[in-house]
Formats: sequence, structure tokens, C-alpha cells
Amino acid sequence: MKKDLLKKVGKMFVCGFEGIEFSDHARFCSTDLLAGNWILFSRNVESGTQLTELNKELRLRTLENNGFEPFITIDQEGGIVSRLHGNMNYYPGAMACAAAGLDSIEQTARIMASHLKQMGINMNLAPVADINSNPKNPIVGPRSYGDNPLQVTEAALTAAKAIIDAGIIPVLKHFPGHGDTSTDSHLELPLLPYSFDQLEQRELIPFIRGIEEDMPAIMVAHMNIPALDDSGLPSSLSKKIITGLLRESLGFEGLVLTDCLEMNGIRSHYKTADAVRKSLDAGADMLFISHTPEEQEEGIKAIYDDLVSGKITESRINRSISRMETYRKKYCAAAPQSDDGKNIQVSGFTSWPAEDLSVLRETSRKSLTLVKNDAFFSETGLQDDPRLLILHLRRPEQFIGENTVSGGEAVGILKQAFPKAGYRKIKPEEIGKELAEEAVKAEKWDRILVLCSDLFLHKEAMIFLKRLLKSDTKTAVAVMRTPYEAGEFTDADALILCYEDTMPAYISLTEFLTGDFKAEGVCPVKIPGL
Repeated sequence: MKKDLLKKVGKMFVCGFEGIEFSDHARFCSTDLLAGNWILFSRNVESGTQLTELNKELRLRTLENNGFEPFITIDQEGGIVSRLHGNMNYYPGAMACAAAGLDSIEQTARIMASHLKQMGINMNLAPVADINSNPKNPIVGPRSYGDNPLQVTEAALTAAKAIIDAGIIPVLKHFPGHGDTSTDSHLELPLLPYSFDQLEQRELIPFIRGIEEDMPAIMVAHMNIPALDDSGLPSSLSKKIITGLLRESLGFEGLVLTDCLEMNGIRSHYKTADAVRKSLDAGADMLFISHTPEEQEEGIKAIYDDLVSGKITESRINRSISRMETYRKKYCAAAPQSDDGKNIQVSGFTSWPAEDLSVLRETSRKSLTLVKNDAFFSETGLQDDPRLLILHLRRPEQFIGENTVSGGEAVGILKQAFPKAGYRKIKPEEIGKELAEEAVKAEKWDRILVLCSDLFLHKEAMIFLKRLLKSDTKTAVAVMRTPYEAGEFTDADALILCYEDTMPAYISLTEFLTGDFKAEGVCPVKIPGL
């Protein structure tokens, strides 16, 4: 292969790899494929110090092999999609921030971006600009700022501007809007069955405003949208959608990113080589292949071969490279180096400022929303009592949510505050086997606090909880994730919305239950039934 051409092709690709060090997989992407950009996941993160060192190595290797600074990207939305996990996870997600207010959105986005920059990351694949208008959306939900187009627009642009102010690139996603689907594009290709007029009046509004505000980057979703392209091509591979709509009609001049081309919404229909060819032809600038070395090689080789054969012109590649260079110069300016040129200096991770953590904790508290309280909670909170049962209905397994808290961790937090109470954890698959019924009836409970997440995905669990709410025992429900299911629990004596089943949310819930603060959050979506 001609190295100069391969290097040019590699500039358009964003690759991920396994491990917390510069692994053989990363070396293959950098040295053999000359991939020019990187995406990080939780699998790459152990600590702030480790991540800083890894990013220094990624920058050094890319400079050595390609001669330019890479974009180092990450999906750090906060909440249930936080690649900074474990004891690095302080960041509330979009819907929680929206419940806390616009100031909390701005502060959280700015703090999060400043932390990312300190560790060497220069592009955050956030904020989510999707309008979550479908209560049963399995992929967006609490990752969205709400269901009102104008409020979501204001929130997403506030977050994006805060990210820019912190010195890194925000990415509005998932164009043209993933909020009204009932399918997870990680698993299959969703259908968005609306007319262009309907899309223009709702889904497209945040992106149109973002373009007017000169946002630097937009990520395109994998969706089948007949009103925009009746060929059946996914939006991320569609020239009508990327070039025709996004570039020409809406006038977007920034970077167009694909969502990961290894997601089942694409790979179940296209080989990687075909997907990258179609996406490039459609007008995308940055092609994400996030996981598999064989797929990464297939994708990069396909574009290289087409460039050599003349199927793709060098001018087409250069258009994308030119756009990338504009933002590379602004956000990836070379950092000072030692005399031997091998020790890239960045500020690195020591510990986050206490004032940052205080703001994030306060945002989490402010997000808690008390929808109903019929004498379940007193002014001083919930009393520790051996006749109190805390019942954790484990959520069904889902693809999204690697940062969520396990049942044991959730119970552990609450046990510290309520050591006298009874505790039961029930998995959805145990419903219907009488285990759940026995757990509730095993002793005489005066009060029951139920913790639940996305039970609408499990019919038997919903039936069980509704039956429990009709019993004589006073029962409260804390909805730990998508708030819509609260509308199913109107018989509860109290309802609390937490928006995400993460460690910060469980800590805030516990502090509320012990009377440390009053819940004053405002739910950013309309809940059918309430």
C-alpha cells in the first residue's frame, strides 16, 4: 500500500480498541491501518491518571505514524451513558439535568468537558439533541433533555456551547432525530415513519438551530426514514439525507460523523466495506468502526482500494480532510513536548476540584422530582423501621446503561441509611414463580419502598407491582430511570422520579429519604396517566 494514500484514508476513520493500555489492537490500527482518530469506551478507562497516560500514547503514536494530532472521542453524556465509570462517575445525565434546570445543564456540561480535556480528550460525542416523544423509546429515554422541541433545543445548545467554552468539540446527535423510535439501532434498524413536514416541526428543530449557531459537528443515526429517502438506505448511508438535506438544504458546513458502523442496524444489512463506501458517498467525514480489528481493516482497505482504482476521487477525500483540519487546528493544537519529542505534556489528572464535585452533587439532588406524596414521607423523610421493606425490582437487561448500579450496590447504599429495614431484590424473570409474592408476604410490612427501572419492558413485573399497589400496605415507588412508567403507578402513595439508576442518583435518593433536602425537580416530559 502507498503510505501517503493510506494515511489520507486513515484520517477519515475513528477506531476503538480493547484495553486500558496501548494494546496490540491499538497498535494494529495505528501502525498497520494508519487510523487517524480514536474512540474510547469504559473498557479503556481505569482511572483518571491511567486515561491521561493512554491518551498521551494515542497522540504520540498518531503523530509518529500519521504526522498529525488525532481526534480522541468519547461518549460521555453523563447519567446512564458515562464512559468515566466507577469512582469517576459524578455526572448526571441529560434528563436529570433538565429536571434540575438550565443552569445545571450548563454547569454539568462545562465541568464534564473540562475534565475530559484535562485527560487529553478533544471531542465529546454529546449532547443528545433527540426529542424523546415516544415513551417506549428503548434507546434514548433519559439520555434526552425532554419531549418539548424548543426546550430540548435550548438545553442541547446550552450544553454544546458549554462544551465549546471548555475547549473541546461537542457533537449534536442523532440526526435527524432518534427520539420517536421504538427500536434500538444497536440491535436493528429503526423506522421513522413521519412526513418531512412532521420531522421539520419536531425532530429537526434542534439540529436546524444548531446549524444556525455554527455547531462544529453532527452525528448521523442509523434509521430508515422513507420521507427523506424512500430507497430504504439507513440515514447514515444516505446521500439524500447527508448531502441533500443536511448539507444542501440546511446548510451545515461542519463535521458529519457516523454512528458506529458495527451496530446491528447496519451490520445486519451491509458488510463493513459496503457500509463505509455508501457512507463516504453520502457525504460523511468521520467513519466510526469502534470494536473489531477485522472490520476496521475491511473498512479502511475498501476506501483505500477505491481511491487507488479511481472509484473514489482524491478530491472527495480532501473535502472531508479540509473540514477536519479546520477543527483539528482549533481543538487539537500540538501540546508542548520534551526535547526528544516523545513526551507529550498535558495537564493530566490529579483530582477534580471540590467545587466541581459540589456542583455535580447539587445537580443530582435538584433533579429529584416528587410527583406524589400521600403521607408516605414526613418532613424529616422516611423513618428507619423493621417494618419497612425496601424492594428492588431489577430492571431487564438492556444494551445501553453500562454505568448503571447493580442491585447489590443500590441496596448497599440504602442499608447504610436504613439498617433496620428489610430488603429484597427480585429479578424480572422471578416474577410469576411466586418468589416475588413470597418476598412481599414473608413478613408483615407497614410500608414498602419499591425501586424500579424500565419495568414496561417486562409485562409480568408490571402486573406484580400494580397488584402490590392495590394492597393495604402503604407503598411508594422510586422510578430510577425513564419516568414514563410512573403513569402506570398512580395507586402508589408516593412517587419519586430519579431519571437514572446510577450511583449519584441512588446517593441523592438516599439523602432525600433521610430528609437531607426537599425534592424540587421538574419533570421535563409529559407522563401519560399523571
